[in-house]
Formats: sequence, structure tokens, C-alpha cells
Amino acid sequence: MLRIRLVRTFRPDDIAFAAHLTEQEGWQLSAADYRNLIAFEPQGCFIAEDAGRPVGVMITIACGKLGWIGPLLVEGPYRNRGHGRALLEAGIGYLLDSGARTIGADATPASVPFYESAGFWQAFTMLHWRRPALPGPAQQSDALIPFALSDLHQVTMFDWAPFGGRRRRVLRALLALSPVAYIAQDQDGIGGYILARQRSGHWLIGPWVCVRSAEALLTAALAVIGQEPVHLTMPAINQDAQQLLNRYGFAIYSQRQRMYLGDEEGIGRPQHIYATAGPEKA
Repeated sequence: MLRIRLVRTFRPDDIAFAAHLTEQEGWQLSAADYRNLIAFEPQGCFIAEDAGRPVGVMITIACGKLGWIGPLLVEGPYRNRGHGRALLEAGIGYLLDSGARTIGADATPASVPFYESAGFWQAFTMLHWRRPALPGPAQQSDALIPFALSDLHQVTMFDWAPFGGRRRRVLRALLALSPVAYIAQDQDGIGGYILARQRSGHWLIGPWVCVRSAEALLTAALAVIGQEPVHLTMPAINQDAQQLLNRYGFAIYSQRQRMYLGDEEGIGRPQHIYATAGPEKA
């Protein structure tokens, strides 16, 4: 019997399927997370169907010249049938049409060959860290200010070079979700910023981007979080971040491979990235 396969844009009633699929895979993305992701890019989120049944999901986010592929997952029994490739091609096409010149993704070790077969190349390793429920440390003395909505333009411009793209709308949305939000600012301007928000059973730090005052931002965030578990993801190329996290009780629990398609310009300056917004949002 001929099976009809297709890729279509995501609909609100697909959220339950997507959340269930990622839960089966052990990924920490809830229905609420998917609602937030789809709001960024309603036309850039896709569902793969097989004979009318949803079997795969992919999310993209366009950030100017940098495009991002978030969750890309196909249900186990339907893998190796072309659904993943169809989703990836739909996402790449959408991001290129949106103006991207570089497209990034964080690949699990098992999915690296899949991305390489589509022309992606390996850039560096992304490390996933967690800190158990420990007492919050004493805050450092650097001058910090709360990150308010009125600071969004200034922070977006600071973030552009390290991140590699313009993500004002992503930062705006994350700021609204983040009860912990600080900027390090002195006579030389912004030295860094940090956001932290709650997820199921733990806090997630990110984005956390710095050229200076990284420790002050971290201790300020941990002081507010208190004795609760904390997770974050950062590029292994940032040795300063690794040393800092080790000192404050974090440990690595998994890793992925940061991969790119297209121009190297979109890589940004990962040595200044102390925590990403999350694997699904870069």
C-alpha cells in the first residue's frame, strides 16, 4: 500500500503530540515550552505526517542572518523513512527564505551523521551542566542593575556579536519569563547580562553572555535561585566558563555537537557565551 508522507506547518493542536514525543525521548520540553517556541516562528515550525498521522516535529527560529534549528525529532517506528530529511529540508528552506546565511543546530552524537549528510559541519562541543540543590553563594561586589524592558535595545546590540545574530524578539520573550535578570554595566558600557527561569524541577540559566563580570552575574543569579537545582548549556570552547562553573558546584552530565550550515559569520564569538538560551533556542 502506498503511504502518503508530507510536511506541513505546525498547528496549535499539535502541541500535545510534540510534547509527548520529546518526553518519550527524554528531552525536557513541556507543552508550555512548545507554545513559547511556536510563538517565535509560527510559519517555521513543521510536522511530518505519515498517512495522515503526525510522526515528527521540527522547530526553527530566524534571527536575521543566523537561523536556528531547534527540536527535530521523528517517532521511533517511523525513523529512516525520509521524514527527518523532509523536515530538515523544510526548515532550511524556511530559514534561507527568511534571510539566514548561517544555520545552526545542536546535534546529539547519534544525529551528527544525519546533519553532516545535509552539509552541516562540526564547530565545537556544547556541554550540559547541572548544579544540585546547594546553598546560594555570597554575591560578588561588581555593580549590577536589573535587566528591564527599557534595556532591551542596548542588550540586543551587545548580544549580537557574541551570539552571531539579532535576537531581540527572543530576548524580549525570555525576559518576560525570567524572574532573574541582571546586567553588568560600568563606565565602559555593558559587560554582560544573565537571565534565569524556572523549568520542571529546576532552574535554567541562559542566555548568559559576558566580556567581563561573569562571576558577579552568576553569584547574583544563584543568590536569588537559592537552594534549588540549576541547569545550563555552554560551548566547551569557553574555558573561563568551565573553570567558573566547576568552582560553583556544577558538573557536566551530557554533551552535544554545535553544527553549522553556510557562512562562518554566524558562529559569533562563543568564547563570550557562558550559557545559551537552551538547546532549542541557541
